Amino acid sequence: MFYELFLRSFADGNGDGIGDFKGATEKLDYLSELGITGIWLLPIMKSPSYHGYTVSDFYSVNPAYGTLEDAKVFLERAHAKGMKVILDMPLNHTTITHPWFLKALSGDNRHRSKYLWLEKPEWLKARRPWDNQKVWSKLNGEYYYALFGPGSPDLNYENPELREEAKRILSFWLSLGFDGFRFDAAKHIFDFSKETGKCEYQHERNIAFWKDLTEHCRKINPDAVFVSEVWDDPDIVDLYSTVFGIGFNFPLAYAIKENILVLNPGKLAEALYHVMNRYFGDEILYASGTFLTNHDMTRLLSYMKGDESKALLAFSVLTTLPGIPFIYYGEELGMKGEYNEFANEAQLEPFPWFELGSGPWQTEWKAFASNPPFSGLSYEVQGLTIHSYFSRVKNILHFRKKNSWIGNCKILEIKVKNNVLFLAVEVKGETTLFVHNFNPKAVILEKQGHATLINGELSEFENSISLERMSSAMIK
Repeated sequence: MFYELFLRSFADGNGDGIGDFKGATEKLDYLSELGITGIWLLPIMKSPSYHGYTVSDFYSVNPAYGTLEDAKVFLERAHAKGMKVILDMPLNHTTITHPWFLKALSGDNRHRSKYLWLEKPEWLKARRPWDNQKVWSKLNGEYYYALFGPGSPDLNYENPELREEAKRILSFWLSLGFDGFRFDAAKHIFDFSKETGKCEYQHERNIAFWKDLTEHCRKINPDAVFVSEVWDDPDIVDLYSTVFGIGFNFPLAYAIKENILVLNPGKLAEALYHVMNRYFGDEILYASGTFLTNHDMTRLLSYMKGDESKALLAFSVLTTLPGIPFIYYGEELGMKGEYNEFANEAQLEPFPWFELGSGPWQTEWKAFASNPPFSGLSYEVQGLTIHSYFSRVKNILHFRKKNSWIGNCKILEIKVKNNVLFLAVEVKGETTLFVHNFNPKAVILEKQGHATLINGELSEFENSISLERMSSAMIK
């Protein structure tokens, strides 16, 4: 079970208000106690942006986060606690202040070939597939391809020298001690066609590129972990994920949230048959990276309009499905934040260690707009309360860690009866039933084995089980 960690917002180790490696190292016990066994670090490389996805030096740590030695200590301590750490690696583009791009602008042909430049005026008509925005940006009188905005010029991997550079970058971070990578924008390496002058995903070329890089990394570390970020239909996700080993299941995240929001277990069951289809067979080609939210999405409680019971039900459903769960930092506290593509700081706010919004380890790099002080969601308040939202999420995560076999189980059947979602799974010949009550009141179930509460309330009688509203249980 991985924890998506934004270093800038998590824990400040030197008192400058910005999260860093020293702070995160001191908080590893917190993650361990939460039940976390893996950490996904958002980009840590030198970058002018607060989010870090526009890199200006692939071989150094952002000075605000510390040094390479600080990173190494963090990795060593995490490993000592049994945690793997993967690094978010945005290889698709750089920042415009990267030395490569600056040299390219100055006329250096060697570096110029690392980017894609306008060759035909008609190319200016090209638009992004998802929002029809322009993809060509102009600087110093020259047009360059920048799919994710003017500050992020795309790298041109037609250049064989650049491909070798990418391998050296990955080798560098693996040698430091990272256990693998989450590859950002994996389907965008080749996404512009010079033949048609349009944005077109060239999936076969992308997959060949990633196969070359992952094989290189596995020669260094045979157990390296790779996660692909591909927002697309399940069949496209399958193509990439079989190369990486883990693929984020975006359709699953939406299926769970959309249907729990309106309390429609029937539609959720239908969706699960589609988005979790690989877990119905005997051969699983790759692991599904399961999640509810991430840094590019509205936070869970905001999505659920503040309804904690629905958010907890979503967590419960997530943890009873096969795959590898990824938990976005702060979701265990119920942090809020609405996603905005052009200003996504709302869901990247400081982790609220203290109710005051200030104190040892507390980051203060931005205002607490969505999660203000004295709102009762801080760890200081919730960590000491038995029935707090945090305590209930923690119990759900502990349940999943204790029953880690769920990650590799086979789904036998998904059905709905009387607004209750039933999920039957099998592992090593043993069948287990998960039950999620979507009703606003308790339901009585026939007793078919020993029941373990996942979240909510449960009462066992001689021949029946009473599962309270919005509660979840495992029956063996």
